[in-house]
Amino acid sequence: MKKLTYSFLFLGTIIALGGCKEDSYEDLIPEQYDKILYLKNYGQQTLELFDDGSPVDYSLTVVKTGSNPAATAQAQVKIMSQAEIDKDARYQGNNYKVISSDCYTYKTEILDLTSSETYKQIKMKISPTKILEEINATKGENPNYVYTIPFRLSSPNDQVNEEKKDLILKLNVTKLSIYFKKGSQTVDLNTLPGDEWAFETGIAMVSGVQNTWDFIADIEVDQRKEVLEEYNTSNNTSYLMIPDGAIADTNAGVFEAGNNETAATIRIQRSGLAKGYTYLVPLRLKAITDIETITVSDKMHYIILEYPLDPEDDKINLTVDSFFDIYGWHIAGDYGKMLDDDNSTHFETQYWAVTGNSTYGTPLDVKLGKEVHSVMFEYITRSTGSTNPSDITLWASNNDEVTSNADSNSWFKLGEVSNTPAVGEEYKKFTSKVYISSTPFKYLRIAVKTGNTAVDGTGPSNGCWGVAKLTIWAN
Repeated sequence: MKKLTYSFLFLGTIIALGGCKEDSYEDLIPEQYDKILYLKNYGQQTLELFDDGSPVDYSLTVVKTGSNPAATAQAQVKIMSQAEIDKDARYQGNNYKVISSDCYTYKTEILDLTSSETYKQIKMKISPTKILEEINATKGENPNYVYTIPFRLSSPNDQVNEEKKDLILKLNVTKLSIYFKKGSQTVDLNTLPGDEWAFETGIAMVSGVQNTWDFIADIEVDQRKEVLEEYNTSNNTSYLMIPDGAIADTNAGVFEAGNNETAATIRIQRSGLAKGYTYLVPLRLKAITDIETITVSDKMHYIILEYPLDPEDDKINLTVDSFFDIYGWHIAGDYGKMLDDDNSTHFETQYWAVTGNSTYGTPLDVKLGKEVHSVMFEYITRSTGSTNPSDITLWASNNDEVTSNADSNSWFKLGEVSNTPAVGEEYKKFTSKVYISSTPFKYLRIAVKTGNTAVDGTGPSNGCWGVAKLTIWAN
């Protein structure tokens, strides 16, 4: 392990819970006490430690005071055992766990305070690394343990202040680490120009430590299926994982000595994304390989890329020539009725003959006019809603033969359409989700199997379906 030298902003600073601040070493002691001993820091106190693999220096101060400041004295400060703490009524019920001597270097000995000395310091070394190891090994015994080093002052011959003889040093050890400053960021890609974008994510050193190292903080995209499922479940979303083809590269953050913060970047390419979806980019910090004692937080940073179809730019300019009837199951001249602004008129399929087949029902085929990867549609039901379409499936093709060959096998399925308006719901607007395909397509088949009755070749001769208005967006 590489040996490091570092400085803490507040290392060794004690957060006093029960101690007091002395203006001098003189205390208000009754006259009969010519000398009395006590710990300058006493009571219950917390020591904040950071683990970088190095031991920490700590010191206690024994104070001598009284009516005869020139008197000599002897003192001893020992570390109490677990049994001693457990038997002391003052500390019962606090879940104190005394750490073992493996976690510190300390020698109990008699201190001689001469006539000229009003205090004496005792120095020791504490190992945050060993403390963390002991915490991890024992926390299963009791999750409420408070890990401590309990000191007690005594003297073989001299008086000790009973209220200031104990120091219960409660240990709070933080692993030296880096973390993402924010949990997530959301971006609307339609507001960004260009075909490639760089997104920054801030990274910081754990609070309370002054960075004295030069090192690299690298990031990676965690594309595991379980990561996406966990996020969508927790947030009630249905995002897609960022595809490989959209990731141009990632650039690590660079920490320099004296700087506790940096930023890493990821570059995303527009060409790898399909419009109409929201993508999740889960970023994870990679392990710091050049400095073993700096760990990384397992908390991820999520970039949420919203890439909606543009209501204007991605709207298909439908005309009567955009539709074709390869089977002859439509009513001639009805296409324009679902393109005008008059919802009292409607497009409808034949209702005087049996129509449809088991694969596509009675479909409406559309020329989109360009190659696309994503599509969504919207329709308004007709008056009375008596022939509202249901059991809808979307199909797509990029083969021109579909306009003349009813038996073409070049259609591929985009997906099922759900939650459509029920029969009888008149002038009801339905907007589909976005359907995406890795294969480009320029023909769309809206395959309907049920209208007022079955229109899949099994229904009566009066079966049909219809809508008052149809709008399509694709990109």
